[in-house]
Amino acid sequence: MKGEGFELFGRAHLTVIVVIIIVTASAVKICTGSGRTRLLRATALLLPAVEILKIIFLIRQGSFGIGYLPLHLCSLSVFLYPLYVFLKPGKVKNFLGDFSCLVLLPAALGAILFPDWTMYPLLSVLSLSSFIWHTLQVILPVCILFTGEARPGFKSVWKCILFLLVLAVPVYLFDRHFSCNYWFLLSPVPGPLKLLYDSFGYSLYLPALAGTVSLIIFAMEILISRFDKAERLT
Repeated sequence: MKGEGFELFGRAHLTVIVVIIIVTASAVKICTGSGRTRLLRATALLLPAVEILKIIFLIRQGSFGIGYLPLHLCSLSVFLYPLYVFLKPGKVKNFLGDFSCLVLLPAALGAILFPDWTMYPLLSVLSLSSFIWHTLQVILPVCILFTGEARPGFKSVWKCILFLLVLAVPVYLFDRHFSCNYWFLLSPVPGPLKLLYDSFGYSLYLPALAGTVSLIIFAMEILISRFDKAERLT
């Protein structure tokens, strides 16, 4: 399935990014109208559907392996978004919304900007499904932010960081045992994570990664808070 891939931030990649921005903006417009519930439910259900179709494709191609399980950080959206959409209002739903905005949104944006599937042709099944999948991951948190359904506070930052740390332990042990690289805990991919690895080295890579992720979560909370204040002033 591998062949002539696409260039990072090349014309094709930039075109895809523009398309994703247009699609997301269109989704926000729909979500701020009467179609909010239908759009959020469709987004939450399409995520696992795309993942299942990709796995079926890989199995039929004879390429499916342990490295294609839905265990990446972004893969949490497959399980958490449907829960968020169909749960009744409450603390669990609020946390899932906050986690989606503070963690899964920047994770998806990072994957779109620095995809680790550039070795595949842009119009291949794996490239297209990955871009579509991560776009869906972006749409839900962006929509619930613009509609005011989610407004993560400072307390949400610590809850999200603790939740990540708890989940990172079994993922790391799984990576070590099966020689995988879920959450990129054992080695980085080209892009910011590679710069982090080169700057701190193997021994400090994980602490640096944890610190960087925590800073991103803090930064997301600050950005959302400022957006909320600016929106109230208008």
